[in-house]
Amino acid sequence: MVTTSSEKKPTARVAELQSQVRRLQHEIRELKEVQQLVPRLMSATSEGILIVDNAHHIQETNRAARQLLGYSAGELHGIPVDTLYDRKSIAFYGASKDHLSFEALFHTRGGQTIPLLHNRSALRDNQGAITGHVIFLSDLTELKLTQAELRKAERRYRDMYRNAVQGMFQSTVDGELLEANPAYVQILGYDSADEIRALENIADAIYHQPADRKQMIADLKETGVLTNYESRLKQKDGTAIWVLTNVRLIENGEGPGILEGIVIDNTARREAEKKLRRSREKFRELSIRDNLTGLYNTRYLYRALDRLIAQSNASKAPFSLVFLDIDNFKKIVDGYGHLNGSQALKEVADTLKTALAEPSFGVAYGGDEFVLVLPEHEKTQAQAKVEEIRRKMRQTAYLANQGHQVKLRASFGLATYPDDAGDRTELLALADKAMFHIKATGKDGIGITQG
Repeated sequence: MVTTSSEKKPTARVAELQSQVRRLQHEIRELKEVQQLVPRLMSATSEGILIVDNAHHIQETNRAARQLLGYSAGELHGIPVDTLYDRKSIAFYGASKDHLSFEALFHTRGGQTIPLLHNRSALRDNQGAITGHVIFLSDLTELKLTQAELRKAERRYRDMYRNAVQGMFQSTVDGELLEANPAYVQILGYDSADEIRALENIADAIYHQPADRKQMIADLKETGVLTNYESRLKQKDGTAIWVLTNVRLIENGEGPGILEGIVIDNTARREAEKKLRRSREKFRELSIRDNLTGLYNTRYLYRALDRLIAQSNASKAPFSLVFLDIDNFKKIVDGYGHLNGSQALKEVADTLKTALAEPSFGVAYGGDEFVLVLPEHEKTQAQAKVEEIRRKMRQTAYLANQGHQVKLRASFGLATYPDDAGDRTELLALADKAMFHIKATGKDGIGITQG
């Protein structure tokens, strides 16, 4: 039988159907990817997420939302979302057909209230019909506390103004002091306003940098008023102070103009902010330190290893990791007590600190285990450093201040990146394995991973 060319080729209709099938398959794949992504996103985000139907009944929640409100998933399912918050507390931010944003006090399961930001967006199907809404909940507790503190500060400043504890002054643009109250004189450390008036050049006398006054005058001429304008001044004895100035320029057409202003000594507040920054830095430092030994903790270790691996991959420079486990430490605890056991761990940590120079560092890994991280140490250099630490431990009499002469030994396990391992987990495991090999075959030695 002879076939025609038209029979050999698919018809245009068949080709079109095949194309539609391919498109549908592609859309199905994309839909599956989205379906897999959404649960991960809901689980990973720190914001609370509620999925509600058109009647605003809760259909789905993520863990963050349940933690905020104190409910389990089953308890929230089907609840009208507007029963969770106090309607009288609502403060609207914005509203449109598809979006609604407000803050309100939400009720937790435990009977407490927390301020949350409620952002709602419509969910639509392929035909544009609204099928429900997604609601994002953000905890405003810290923001509210901060705002409350700011309001308190503002009230304090208003009280100060009413009680005339601020410095008040009037001067010419050229620098001649016309009027000043006692607080202004006191802020600058002088005995009287007349003493300030007698100054030959007020800019040189009271400004830390005379050019700062010229800049303030230039800003005033442009804006007419300056609010909370910060300047660094100096007192009569040369002490530097910081002030906030609220000042306006009065131009009468007969001269260069007059400045009227209120000055607040801001030095203490700046010092407080500096102390707060130091406290925050100290808190951050404490959050990555072990309380007992002062060494870094595992939280810091994992972040540091990820960073070192990235640097090593870029620079091709190796680094080494050492596991250290004190031998027979249980005998120390049994023989001298838990308190002396803890003291011994602190003293071993001190030994490690004296042996390690930055950027190397030690980590309290748990119990009587420590980890040493040695950047830019290939295996031979790392082994030499471990031998140095072994010697220091052998030469040290621990618990001497407690009236004892305790000798401690340790087993070590060494692994090097990238020679031995390709990632953080493998590196830790290999060093740990090398250490346990020494523990099992005699202790007081160094196990070296052979890549």
